[in-house]
Amino acid sequence: MNFNNQLMRWFNISVKDMRSQYKRKLVDYIDSAVGDIIDDLVSKYYSDKVEGYKDYEKLLYTIAREIKVEVLRGKGSINDIVAYLEKLKTKRNVANLVLSYFIGKALSQED
Repeated sequence: MNFNNQLMRWFNISVKDMRSQYKRKLVDYIDSAVGDIIDDLVSKYYSDKVEGYKDYEKLLYTIAREIKVEVLRGKGSINDIVAYLEKLKTKRNVANLVLSYFIGKALSQED
């Protein structure tokens, strides 16, 4: 294997690691910001569709991605998403409604 092939292989692995670290970080931040509300909504209305921990992580990531697209118009960082969720959390009834919308949308994309 020549140097260029080794470099490309290493680069692809590094990019995958960076993506998974980004996703992990994002999921952790979302969970700490509004995880309690999402847990309540999932247990009340969506427990049959979110079965395992991996599904829950995927759900949190999808919610964050949808917030970035719909609320922040595709332009936002992890900090912007978390700031939006922190602000949303101060209005619990609105947060329940908005997060329920995003949960439903994420789960309907799965089907």
